[in-house]
Amino acid sequence: MRKTILFASTLALVGCGNRDFNKPELLNQPRILAVQAEPPQPSFGTATTLRTLVYQPPLTANSENCPNPSAAPTYQWSWCPWPTSANDNYACPTPESDFDQLYAGLGLGTAPAFDLGTSATATFTNPFPAKLLYALCRGDLGSMLGGSGAGAADGGTGSSIFYCDLPAGETHNAAPGSTHPIGFTVTIKVIVTPPCASSLPAGFSPLTAVYSLHLPTDETIPVNQNPVLTKIWVTDHIADGGAPTGAPIDDGGGISSDASVVSEDDGGTTPVDAAPTPDDASVPPTAPPGALALDDYGSVPVERQQHVGLKLDIPMSSSEFLPVPSSIDYNSPDSTTRHYEHLNFAWFAEAGDFGSDGKGGHDTGYLPALRQPTEAPWSPTPADDQGFDLATSNTWNPPKVEDYAVNRARIVVVVRDGRGGVAWTSGVASLEDRP
Repeated sequence: MRKTILFASTLALVGCGNRDFNKPELLNQPRILAVQAEPPQPSFGTATTLRTLVYQPPLTANSENCPNPSAAPTYQWSWCPWPTSANDNYACPTPESDFDQLYAGLGLGTAPAFDLGTSATATFTNPFPAKLLYALCRGDLGSMLGGSGAGAADGGTGSSIFYCDLPAGETHNAAPGSTHPIGFTVTIKVIVTPPCASSLPAGFSPLTAVYSLHLPTDETIPVNQNPVLTKIWVTDHIADGGAPTGAPIDDGGGISSDASVVSEDDGGTTPVDAAPTPDDASVPPTAPPGALALDDYGSVPVERQQHVGLKLDIPMSSSEFLPVPSSIDYNSPDSTTRHYEHLNFAWFAEAGDFGSDGKGGHDTGYLPALRQPTEAPWSPTPADDQGFDLATSNTWNPPKVEDYAVNRARIVVVVRDGRGGVAWTSGVASLEDRP
């Protein structure tokens, strides 16, 4: 598997302090940009592969203290069945020994260890039957797990100490035992230490990120899939000429995620792997007229001091159906409306900024309109088409030469669907001065 250094969630993104906090889209220091699980919603007994997207800038000052800049980052993975908090560095709130007893008390045998290893990727196997998670979320087993009440299964008013996903239209303020949970959230934590940490800016510490993994509580509802994001198209202000194709760019920095790492070290660039896509994924849209796709070789030259148009290659169907309240089947004809996932796009670049006014545009989003159950699964309205086009398009403003002398810059886009689905893509643009 190719290396890639870059990060992401529904996840909370965490890392070392950003000195340029007013420009969160600017890639200028090591950052975890994303965490992905494939598949994103593993059923009972199913394993999912976890990987990160980590960005590391070129090593410049103090590079003499870095004897091996091409070394891979180090990783430490763990999981917790409860939500965690930044107040204690996302430590699991309950000792592992207590969870072991709880797991055995539920008749499930030996509990899986919280430690998931130190490899670039980690594997987590869902240890919970869906029916058990459903009961835990509703508080049906509340008294056993420390919640109040005798438990809804016994006619009590049980409550849950866990955090669970509810279908559209339901809230966590509902009476205990009256909800219809569709997902049980566990926390994945990863600590990443880039190579040559001693040569990084003062105050740098290992990067920490947490990701919410959503486990199914109803086996009749189709599980979530990761979005399908494959390319970034440049749609206008493409300059004549440009960097030669077929050779990696030597710029000394990059993106890493050993399930996806964009690593442009002193020896060159390792191409960024696109996030895995489901076998039945829809075919993404074709290129806009006259557009060119960014690659890892800087093959597409763009003009500086221009509003460069960008367009993502992603199908609208990446926004999937959501279950509806009180329905057994998420496509139930008895429901009055159909709800869809909200897609959020986070845009990053090594230089410049996003938005036609240069003051925003680093986050865009798309949410389809509600559908009647009699409508076809995907029959987008003109408003949907327009909203999707806006969400998957952006304007990138490359900087002046005096502000950024390097003649290339990487752009990264991460998409999240709100149920733990994550995907990303990346490419390098060559920066040309206008004649």
